[in-house]
Amino acid sequence: LAIGAVSPNPVFSSMLTKFGLASICGYQTVWGVTPALHSPLMSVTNAISGLTAVGGMVLAGGGVIPGNAAQGLAALAVVASAVNIGGGFTITQRMLDMFKRPDDPIEHNNLYAIPGAALLAGWAVGRYMGIDEVTSATYLVSSALCIAAIACLSKQESARTGNALGLIGVSGGVVATLGGLNTD
Repeated sequence: LAIGAVSPNPVFSSMLTKFGLASICGYQTVWGVTPALHSPLMSVTNAISGLTAVGGMVLAGGGVIPGNAAQGLAALAVVASAVNIGGGFTITQRMLDMFKRPDDPIEHNNLYAIPGAALLAGWAVGRYMGIDEVTSATYLVSSALCIAAIACLSKQESARTGNALGLIGVSGGVVATLGGLNTD
């Protein structure tokens, strides 16, 4: 309560609240991870943290070609984050494949492309219809999928699902941001 009383403005209080809730959620999610799944969890978390690509895209000024040094650095951050994203999911899948037993049932991970495509198609239709709020809704769904991915990676039985959910969440966030860029 004391922090709220001395808060400089409501925006600060709002950001502090979100930071506090995110910290609590993150701690509760990661605390229950079994030691064998720590490395896959960390590589997916690394990929999700690669969403700094979204921040870089926003800071790049909305254009395709950087116009100044700050936009050039933002573009460089996007490239580095893209490597982080792709590498994180690739390494996670390879680590999870190491845990695979010969008697495990056949997986149909490619079917996760269906809800991913539905998310992106819903966003595209909403943008085409001029519904600006669909981008915020896509960000919300993508964030929830990333959180669910981390939660799923806490158990061996759901770790592969977690990798797929994280991939869908990150893809949704990046595509929604790219689609919202101004290419003038």
